[in-house]
Order: sequence, then structure tokens, then C-alpha cells
Amino acid sequence: MNGDVVVIGGGVAGITIAYELARHGASVTVLERREGVAEECSSGNAGMVASTHAMPLASPGALREGLRYMWRPDSPFYLRPRAQMVPWLLRYGKASTPGRARAAGKLLTELTQMGLDWHRKVHADGLETGLRTRGHLDAYESQGSLEAGRAEIEQRHARGLPGELLNPEELLELEPSLSPSLAGGALYSDQAWLDPEIFIRSLAKAATALGVKIRNRVEVLDLERRGGRVVAARTTAGRISGDTFVIAAGVWSQTLARATGLYLPVEGGKGYHVEMPDSAASPQMPVYMADSRVVATPLPGRLRLSGTFELDGLDERVDPVRIRAITAAGVRVLPGLRGVEPTGLWRGLRPCAPDGLPLVGPIREVPNLLVATGHGIGGITTGPVTAQLIGEVIRGEQPSLPMELMRPDRFRSLVSWPRRERAVMGEAVAG
Repeated sequence: MNGDVVVIGGGVAGITIAYELARHGASVTVLERREGVAEECSSGNAGMVASTHAMPLASPGALREGLRYMWRPDSPFYLRPRAQMVPWLLRYGKASTPGRARAAGKLLTELTQMGLDWHRKVHADGLETGLRTRGHLDAYESQGSLEAGRAEIEQRHARGLPGELLNPEELLELEPSLSPSLAGGALYSDQAWLDPEIFIRSLAKAATALGVKIRNRVEVLDLERRGGRVVAARTTAGRISGDTFVIAAGVWSQTLARATGLYLPVEGGKGYHVEMPDSAASPQMPVYMADSRVVATPLPGRLRLSGTFELDGLDERVDPVRIRAITAAGVRVLPGLRGVEPTGLWRGLRPCAPDGLPLVGPIREVPNLLVATGHGIGGITTGPVTAQLIGEVIRGEQPSLPMELMRPDRFRSLVSWPRRERAVMGEAVAG
């Protein structure tokens, strides 16, 4: 594939794709329906650039935990039962076997580690992404979460990666703003974080300097096909032609893919954040509160508390119970936040595939159409890696990672998985 590339979506997936393509000399146009880039879920996440907790959404343990959490209105997970969710849930159950979860976990570990390396490199090359590399902490309120943290650190050590379990005294010495009643914690010194909005806007500026055209307030309504190929995007600004098209529109990717006959089982995993003014109560590095699944991230001038995972379709309503639960978790772990008034609330829909892996690559029936979505809660970390993969495919190069487990069409059938995909899972289990 060569010629003009049209990227649909101005979030982290779309902008990193445009940047990576332009670095290699491609002519790229990005179409974004909002006023600017990073105005949906890409800007409101926790900003963690992390290879820790690289666990797939679908696994036997996650399935059990999800069922347990369903009946608690303030839990980190919520599923609103509805008929439209049945196909997604059936595929989720199918992906939750030990073998498939192990294969997905192995791939996610590679993606997140490569993503961390990518962020370090572009920062070292002089791109002002605001990356901070002091590491991050886990905070354990219970003995159960402490033991789970111990097991994760042992797994990281087996892969040659750093991780240090801390007793309460060591934890408080490192981060005095934490509660003295914690059971313990963990330090991951090789991790990083950033303000996601600053990062994406900086990357968009760099992409523009490389010749990328970013067209805001342009919504793609349909894809025009001729001779088995996409020849143009029909938009609110008229017909926009190109040689190669990439759908990177988050949860909205499923609608555009459907026009080509491809079923993309992407559900919106709603997340929230609460922001408070920066103060002495703010930690000096991100803190992951393992029991509540809430992250406290220090950002320029403010502290962001992020959490919850609601499978609720495309419903963007704010649930006050979730906001209160996030705030309460923050106060328990960072007691200096008690009485501090929030300065901002946010919610966004993270695109989630049933097996927790991104949907990345070309569509077989439409050779000049590619997809990059389904990054879930890890788009800031894994988005740049899938952007590299998309670029390699477009240029006809050998992908730097096997892409079988991420193929966009892997969910066509509920009955059987493609033979090659089963072989890849077998290799992961054996490894």
C-alpha cells in the first residue's frame, strides 16, 4: 500500500498512527469530528505509561471477580444487562479460558513494554510529551491485595523486570502522603506517566510539522467502496478520497466497520476521573490503589483520581455513586484529601474487545482498509506500538510483533477460532 492515507479519529490511536506514518514520509490526513484532538477518552485517562498489571480483560479470575462486583453499586466494575451485550459477553466467556488468557497476557506484556520504550525514546529525542519517569507505587489496603502484589512482583522478577515490595514503614518513608494504615505497597521504578492531553497535543503538533493535515469538526458518515476497495470517506465536509484508510475512532469504529461488512465487537468501558487542586496531600508519583482499582496521578497543577469500568454501551451519563466511590478510595489511601473539593469531573468510553486485546490490522475483504481500536484502558501505552504495526503493514514491511491475536476479524465466529490463532495460543502456553 502507498499513496495518501486517511486516518479516521484524532485520539491517541489516530494521532500516533499519523505521526508514525509521517515519520516515514507518508502523506496523511486525520479526520476528527470534535473541535480538536484528544477530546474523548484519550485525554481523560490516568496517564500511566506502564507495563505493570498487563492482564487481559478476559481471564478466569477476572470473570469471577466481575460477577462478584456486579451486585455492588459502588464497585470498580459494573455491567448493565441488555440484549445487545449478549454477543460480546459470549465472546468474553470464550476468551476467559486459562490458555487464551495466558496468550493474551503474554502479548499485552510485550505491547506494554514496547510502549514504555517508545515513550522513553520520543521523549529522549526531544518531543515535549511531559513524560515523567520516577516510577509508580501500588498501595494495598488488605492482606489479600498485598499477596496478589507479591505474586506479580515475583512474575516480573522472573522476566528480569524490577519491582520492590514495601512494608508500611518503607511505603510511608517513600510517600508520606499515604495512609499509615495500609498493609503495604510496591514500587515499580521503571514505570512512567504523563498528562495525556499534553502528550497527544504535542504529538499532533509534531505530526503537523511533518506534513500531516488534521481536519477537525469533520465527521465520517460512511465509506465509499468501489471494486472491493475504499475510495473515499463520505463526511460532513464532503467526499474525501485516499489510497489507504485507517479506522481509529475508538468505540465509534464499530459503526464505520459495519459499513464494510465487518463485525467489530467493541463495547464502551466507561471510566471516570475526579480532579482536585495540587496540594501537600498529593503524592509525588502515581499511586495505584489495588483494592479499589483507583489511580491517583499527579498532573501539572492538579491531582487526578481515575477509576471504574462500566460496560454500559454508549451511555455517557455520569453515575454519582461512581464519583463518590472514587473520591472515597482516594481519601482512604491519601487522607490529606479529606474535605478537598473536586475541581473537575469527567467520563469517557474506552473501546474494549471481548478478549482485552486491541483490534489492529487490515481487513481481508477490503485490502486498503485497516483498523486500530480496542485498546481498552491501556491506549496511552499500547497505542504507539499498534501505530508502528499499522505503519509497517501499510509499507509492506514485516510487522515487529505477530499480529494474529489482534486481527480485526478474529471474532467472526462464536464456534471456532482461526487455526493460526489457535497455534499462536499454543505457543504462548508452551512458552
